[in-house]
Amino acid sequence: MSEKFKRAVLFSGGGTRLMIYLGMFAALEELDLKPDILIASCGGAFAATVINAFPDHISRKEYLKSEEYFRFVRGTVLTKHKKLSQIGIFSLKKLLYKKRAPFIEDVFSRYLVEMPQDLSEVFPSLKNLQFSQNIPTVVIGSEILFHPNENGMERNGRKLYQKIIITDPKTAEKIKPEQIIIRSENLMNSAVERLAMIRTDISLLESTRISISDMFYVEPAFLHGKYFAGGAIDLIPVELASHLADEIITEKKQSYSSVEEAFVRAVLGFSGNERLAEIEKSPVSFQVDTTTIKKDLKGHYLKKGINWSKLEIDFSFPKTYNQFTKDMEMQWQYGYDQTIKSIRS
Repeated sequence: MSEKFKRAVLFSGGGTRLMIYLGMFAALEELDLKPDILIASCGGAFAATVINAFPDHISRKEYLKSEEYFRFVRGTVLTKHKKLSQIGIFSLKKLLYKKRAPFIEDVFSRYLVEMPQDLSEVFPSLKNLQFSQNIPTVVIGSEILFHPNENGMERNGRKLYQKIIITDPKTAEKIKPEQIIIRSENLMNSAVERLAMIRTDISLLESTRISISDMFYVEPAFLHGKYFAGGAIDLIPVELASHLADEIITEKKQSYSSVEEAFVRAVLGFSGNERLAEIEKSPVSFQVDTTTIKKDLKGHYLKKGINWSKLEIDFSFPKTYNQFTKDMEMQWQYGYDQTIKSIRS
């Protein structure tokens, strides 16, 4: 078998945690714990892309405080599903219905946030960025195994999603999919194929678009004639990390909310919180605690709430560019501080 990497770090989701991950990475470098490989899913994939795109933590931080990134944040548009008459009633139904993915859910047209299929339109600075051996990187996504015209049909035990592991050819040689099958009962009868597929023909920015395609939040990615969904299929891939590296640095995350848990159950057919409990039992070298994020960054971190006057979901964005840069600086510092504190304790 190929020689393992010494150290892997996992960036696992949350589209608004990008600066926190950059702060974590800077702290790891300072502590002489720089990872030899990045493993990223969901929003963590964007952080991994920025780390690959720029040579040091100063230029990475400056990019996420740039006018280019601010325009993207301020330009976020919610779909008609933001109405409580849409997403609210739909969420309630999923909360009450406890069966695991009995139907093929419509993830193609029911989503909350508009996102370009081609991210290079909004992130020209990241265009044409490829996976490289400078900072070996793995991004988690999933291929959708059904067609949009099958929405609403009974699943009948069929597998609907297959995990894809996107990386460069040299790193791909180290991965043996049959050795990283998740064998827990939680995943056994889910809508997810047990065996993952490796892809080396997708760019970093394309892989980010795939990985952030979150169920009922962001539309699936359409690439090379196929549909792809997000990294939520394996948010914290510790089995892959153990397979690739001797040391693992991961994040201690908050539990899934009741609605998030219901969405994972309805679409993927497993319990997200049971999966987090399984991960907690996995041996890791260091765990960075970010469970205090909402409390410690209150007022300086994207908040999703309800606008009762309009009866719709609302996101709280910084009103000015100046406020945006201050918020981003605080998020970076939070990731940096929590990493220093977690590892030194």
